[in-house]
Amino acid sequence: MRRARGRWRVPAWILGLFWVAPAEPAWAQDLSELVTTCGVASEVHLAWCQETALAVQAAQGALGLAASGGIDLPGSASTLGWRTKGSPRFALSIWGSLTRAPVPSLTLKDGLPGGEATADLPSFHLSGTIGLFDGFSLGPTMGGFGSLDVTASTQWIWTPKQGGFQEGTAGWGAGARMGILRESFSLPGISISAFRRSLGNQRLWTVDDGDPSEARFEVGVLSLRGLVGKDLWGVGVFGGFGWDRYSGDATVAVTDPEGGNSDGNGVGDLRSDRRIYFAGASRTFLALQISGEVGWAEGFDTTLPLPRQGGFNPASGSHFGSLALRLTF
Repeated sequence: MRRARGRWRVPAWILGLFWVAPAEPAWAQDLSELVTTCGVASEVHLAWCQETALAVQAAQGALGLAASGGIDLPGSASTLGWRTKGSPRFALSIWGSLTRAPVPSLTLKDGLPGGEATADLPSFHLSGTIGLFDGFSLGPTMGGFGSLDVTASTQWIWTPKQGGFQEGTAGWGAGARMGILRESFSLPGISISAFRRSLGNQRLWTVDDGDPSEARFEVGVLSLRGLVGKDLWGVGVFGGFGWDRYSGDATVAVTDPEGGNSDGNGVGDLRSDRRIYFAGASRTFLALQISGEVGWAEGFDTTLPLPRQGGFNPASGSHFGSLALRLTF
């Protein structure tokens, strides 16, 4: 008994570190640099720079959330493990999701940008997972400690006209899940995971087409997740929390509010963090599993002065949901 307790200190430490590390409020780094380098020719000009920079932050978050969602391996909080000794399991997953995120509308109000819209981003995902290591047993019905899965995925995200999005985008990702406990008759499955995704270069609005501003930016997503799940009366239920970081170089250009040519360009490396919460359920039919999830993501805090009443508030949260099919063999 004493030996088993000693071993349990390790997963408890891992879960504690996982929660404490991202426990700071959602924040954005270098957003002020992106605004100030855009130009301060006038108060109106600065307002347009700020609103466009907030649009980049919102677009990074919306696209990143559409790519990551909540659970990384649909329908299960446990690792795949091995079917027999030395024979790993494989899983192919396909799912569709919908993300609803607040974005600036950049509508003109008394010569200043303002307004907020809701962007709906449907997406399609395909992933493959392999169980590399079956883990260790800590005692009867307490297996899977240290087990390891690796996953590669790709997705396509459709973007709306709200928020200045120009076109849909494809992305890819790779990551790993480590088991703390594999689900058994008496115990839930517990795991943690890390995933890295890239969506490449993106664009909002176009000055040449008459828009008051435009932005070009990259989207990279680092996702950490903590998961717990258990089969209850034939239906698997799972839930978890996570932390996402969205990052990439960004460039903002603003047209002279007095009617001149594009006269302000801001450049910066934008990074934003926030927490994610999600829950779902699954039903398994032999090798085929159907699952669904819903989740919520925090908004962003910022050191920039908020726009006047009626402008965009980056602290508003986002929602997402998905339906998935997974084949395990």
